[in-house]
Amino acid sequence: MRYGFALWLMVLLAPSALAESGYQAVEALMESPASLQGRFEQVKHLASLDTEIQSSGRFAYEQDVEISWHTQVPIESLLRLTPNQITSEQDGTLLSQLETRSNPVVELFSEIFFGVMTARWDKLDKHFSAETHVSGSDWRATLIPREARVKRVISRVELQGDRNLRQVLLYEEGGDWTRIQFHDLQQ
Repeated sequence: MRYGFALWLMVLLAPSALAESGYQAVEALMESPASLQGRFEQVKHLASLDTEIQSSGRFAYEQDVEISWHTQVPIESLLRLTPNQITSEQDGTLLSQLETRSNPVVELFSEIFFGVMTARWDKLDKHFSAETHVSGSDWRATLIPREARVKRVISRVELQGDRNLRQVLLYEEGGDWTRIQFHDLQQ
């Protein structure tokens, strides 16, 4: 009986140990620079319309300070995320300013986006369980939401990279998905 319980306990605990060692393997490969900038290409698939919308532009981040997301095509806009707020501008006009302290959804989005963009696995681990795979200098991680409030919006996130994050695939409830690819990265 004790042998059966010990075996059951090992099976139960094994996925956590594998995920933790996978995180460690990915962290060992990745750089987490204090700042990074580059280009992005984004495709948004809208399931209800069976269509894709493409956009591209430039991004920059300063770890734990700000992410600037400057869409240049098809419509120029600027999205700024800080730990305290998210602002959106178009043609120099402020369209929205949302505070994280007064809006839990904005706070959650900001924390997740900062976690993804700056390779903060500790922040992502609060909201997602992860399965990671490492092959040479390349890695892949699939994140599954732990919390009901995240599951209502995101069904899973797939990340790929090498020493930097190179692609994000975000699957939403309802069948929509977004793919973001990063190019010309500079510290």
